[in-house]
Amino acid sequence: MTFESLGILTSFFAFLWSSFLLLAPMLLLGLLLSGLIHVFISRQAILRWLRDDSLKSVTVSSAIGVPVPLCSCSVVPVVAEMHNKGASRSSCMSFLITAPETGADSILVTNAFFGPIVAIVRPVISFITAVVAGIFCIGLIRDDRDEAEASDHDHCHDCEHDHHQSLIADRDDCYVSPSQLKVLLVNWLKGIAGRQSTAEVPTDNQGLDLIKLIKHVFRYGFIEIADDILFALLVGVVLGGVLFLALPSDLMAHEYARWLAYPVMVLIGIPLYICASASTPIAAALVAKGVSPGAALIFLMTGPATNTGTIAIIVSQFGSRFASIYVAAVIAVTVVLGIAIDALLLAAGLAISVNLDASHAPAIQLLQWGSALLLIVLIVWRFQAGALRRGYEDMLLNLRFWSSTGDRSGST
Repeated sequence: MTFESLGILTSFFAFLWSSFLLLAPMLLLGLLLSGLIHVFISRQAILRWLRDDSLKSVTVSSAIGVPVPLCSCSVVPVVAEMHNKGASRSSCMSFLITAPETGADSILVTNAFFGPIVAIVRPVISFITAVVAGIFCIGLIRDDRDEAEASDHDHCHDCEHDHHQSLIADRDDCYVSPSQLKVLLVNWLKGIAGRQSTAEVPTDNQGLDLIKLIKHVFRYGFIEIADDILFALLVGVVLGGVLFLALPSDLMAHEYARWLAYPVMVLIGIPLYICASASTPIAAALVAKGVSPGAALIFLMTGPATNTGTIAIIVSQFGSRFASIYVAAVIAVTVVLGIAIDALLLAAGLAISVNLDASHAPAIQLLQWGSALLLIVLIVWRFQAGALRRGYEDMLLNLRFWSSTGDRSGST
C-alpha cells in the first residue's frame, strides 16, 4: 500500500469518525423524541383535523409531519391508515412530504452539520413544499376514486413495523393522555414509598404501568425507528466520505456547473432510497466541495421524500394522478426554493458553513465520544437482530425496481 492510498484511507476514516461524533448525540436524542412523540401524540386527535380538503387541514397535516420520524417507505402505510380513517387526500399528500423529509432526529443531525439556521430552514422549506402540494391536490383531485387497489407490494419489503408491539392490548394507538400519565406516575411513586396505591388506572389502560410505558418509548425509538434508519444512515455517512474525497475542490468553479447542479440533484434524489438523517452527511460533503446550499437543499428534500419504491406504493394506494402531483410538487417547489435561497445568499453576500470537525471543548468531546460509542453499540446490536439484512434487502429491492422500471420504459 502506497503512502498516497494510506493517506486517502486515513482521511476517509477520519471523515467517518468525525461524522459519528457530530451526529451521534443529536441522533440518539432524536430517537428518544421519536418514542415520546409516538406515545404522547394521539392519532385520533390528529385525524380530527385532517378530514377536509381545505387549507386548514393541509397546513395542520404539514405541521404534524415535520417532527414525525418516518422514512419514505414506512410513512406510506401510516398515510394509508389515515386515509382509511377519513383523512382527506390533500392532507395525506402534505403529510407524505413533511414526515420523511424532516423529523426530530434529522433536524438535530442537520444542526450538528450545518448549524441552527439551516436546521430551522430545512423544516420550513419542507412545510412550504407540503402546503403547496396539498393546495395543488385540492385543485386537481376532487372526487376521483382510487385508480388502483393495492395489488403488488413486493417492492416494499418490511415497510411497516411488523415487529411493533402495542403498548395497550387491543389498541393500535399507543397514545397515553396527560391524566393517564399522572395516574401512572402517582402509582409508581406510591409503590416506591411502599404504600398501597389508591389511584385507579382507567379501564382502557389495564395492565399498563410507568415502567412498561418507559420501556415502550425506548423500544419504539431505539428498536423500531432505529431499525428503519441505521443501515441507510451508515450508507449515507460512507457515501458522504466518498464524495468528500472524490470531488475536486473546484467542482463549482464554472457558472454552468452551478446551474447544472440543480437538475443533477433532482436526478440523484428522486430514485435514491435514503432517510432524512442519512442524506444530511452527504449534503454536508457536497456543500464542503462547493455545491451551492440551494442545490444541496434539493437533494435533502427530494432524497427522503421520493424513491421508486415509495412512488410505486403511492400509485397503488392513491392512483397515478395523485402520485404525479406528489412528485411534480416536490420537484418544482424544492427547485424554485433552492434557486431562491442561492440567489438570496448571493445578494446578501452570505455563505453557509459546514461543520465537519468535532468540538475541542472537553465537556462536549466527552458527550460526543460517549454518544458515538453508544451509537456504535446500538448499530451492532440492531444489525445482529436483523436490521442489517432488512436494510440491505430494502436497498436491493429498490434498485431492482428502478432497474425494471428503466427496462420497461426503454422497451416502450
